[in-house]
Amino acid sequence: MRYVVLFLLGLFLVMCSRNNEPERKAKMDQLNERINKFVETKLTYDHNLLNERQKKVVEKLYKASKIVDEIYLDQVYSRNKEIRAQLQSSDDPLDKLTLEYFNIMFGPFDRLDHNKPFYGTQEKPLGANFYPEDMTKQELEQWIKDHPEDEKAFTSEFTVIRRQDGKLMAIPYSEYYKGQLTLMSNLLKEAAQYADNPSLKRYLLTRAEAFLTNDYFESDMAWMDLKDNLIEVVIGPYEVYEDE
Repeated sequence: MRYVVLFLLGLFLVMCSRNNEPERKAKMDQLNERINKFVETKLTYDHNLLNERQKKVVEKLYKASKIVDEIYLDQVYSRNKEIRAQLQSSDDPLDKLTLEYFNIMFGPFDRLDHNKPFYGTQEKPLGANFYPEDMTKQELEQWIKDHPEDEKAFTSEFTVIRRQDGKLMAIPYSEYYKGQLTLMSNLLKEAAQYADNPSLKRYLLTRAEAFLTNDYFESDMAWMDLKDNLIEVVIGPYEVYEDE
């Protein structure tokens, strides 16, 4: 009897697998179609244009930009890093395709199709990961109405809103992303050591400080004053309307 039960169980699993094949193929075809809308492009430059010190600046900025990618991934959706880890650990061809499209979209939501989920069924939170997922616009507006002293922090472009002990609170980027922003600040300071152009050096140093203080005004002004330099750079928090 035991062997019969095991045989029937195995047969059932095989049948389920075969029944899922058309659905899996359709998903893979759909993902391939979506991925093929994009063309992988290698970004490079004429290395002869820059001297060795300028190349060091570019190297440091590239490393800082990869940290920005990780911060942005977290801002899009709270489960992004968890989902990415799951897909990266899988050998399933469908998961590999899903990961490729996930990396393009910076999350499981299709930006070309009104942010519909292509992995799982969870809809994208309207507030992305800048606000608690269960918070409504009405709740935010009511909190500000009841706590007018919080309005500046709650409407700042450089804070995230979180619940703590049953209350809403605004946390500055410099605190919430402290570890990553400290690394970025150090990289920009290192880049500034190799920057011979005064305006570039000033921008890098003021932006490095902004990452730690959450005050971006001076570095924004420094960016506007960049001149006579082959390296054009802008790095930091800029509104891209990720939340709705």
